[in-house]
Amino acid sequence: MGTDPAVLVTGAGGQVGQALRKELPSARFLPHSELDVMVPSAVHEAAQGVDVIVHLAALTDVDACERDPTTADEVNSLGTRNVAEAAEVTGARVIYVSTNYVFDGTKTEEYAEEDRPAPLNAYGRSKLAGETEVRGRAGHLVVRTSWVFGGGRNFVTTILKAAKRRGDIDVVDDQMGRPTWHRDLAAALAQVAREDMTGVLHVAGDGEPGSWADLARATLNAAGVTARVRNVDTATYLQRGGTRAATRPANGVLSLEKARRAGVRLGDWRASLMEFVEELS
Repeated sequence: MGTDPAVLVTGAGGQVGQALRKELPSARFLPHSELDVMVPSAVHEAAQGVDVIVHLAALTDVDACERDPTTADEVNSLGTRNVAEAAEVTGARVIYVSTNYVFDGTKTEEYAEEDRPAPLNAYGRSKLAGETEVRGRAGHLVVRTSWVFGGGRNFVTTILKAAKRRGDIDVVDDQMGRPTWHRDLAAALAQVAREDMTGVLHVAGDGEPGSWADLARATLNAAGVTARVRNVDTATYLQRGGTRAATRPANGVLSLEKARRAGVRLGDWRASLMEFVEELS
C-alpha cells in the first residue's frame, strides 16, 4: 500500500475519534475545542492541504437533540455544510458518519443503503440533513452506523454501573439493531479513507442483530455480573419512569451486505463486546 492520504478528523475528541488515532496515526485530529465546524472560515483553513476529511463532529445525544432541535440542526446539518463546502473548494473527499436513526424502523427486513430514510426524531432528521449536504456533492461517502459503544460514557458502561448498583434491571427488548464497538468502526473508517469509495455505506457490528436487552445481557455475562436483565417493551419502560424524549425506531438493523462485498473489515459485536468488557475490568 502506498502513502496514506492527508486526513483531517473533525470532532476528534469523541470515542470514535480517539480510536482513529491508532488507525490513522499521521492524520490531523481536531476536537471541538480546536475546530468549531460552525465557523466556516475555521473549517476552510483546516481543510487546506487535506485529501480526506473524516467528519465526526456532531451532536449525538439523541434525547438532547429532541429537546433542542435547533441546535441539532445547526451542528449536524449546517456544520456539515461548512465541511462539505470547504472540501469542495480544496478538493478533499468527505467521509461523513451518520446513523441508523435516519430510518423509521417500519421495515421488517434489514435496512439497505438505498432504502428511503424517514427519521422519527430530531437527531435522525438533523443527521439526514447532513447526509444531504454531503451527497449533493460528488466524490463523498456517507457511512451509517449504529449503537456505538466504547470509550467514555456509553450504553455498556451505563448497564454495568446500573446492575452493580441496583441489581436486576429492566431493559427494552422491542428495539433491534447492530451494536458497534468504536474500535471496529474506526478501523473501517480508516480503511475507506485509504480507498476511493463514494456514495453510502453501512458499517456496524457483524453477527446476529440484537435488542438493547440482548446487549445488556451479553454485557453482564461478559463481566460475570449475576444481575438479571428483565425484558420490557418501550411503552412499559416509559410507564415505569424511564426517560426518553426521542422516539427510537423498532427496527434499526443495518444491512452489511454491501460492506462485506467491498471487503470492509467488520468486527463481530459479541466478540468485540467481550474484549471491551475485559479491558474495563
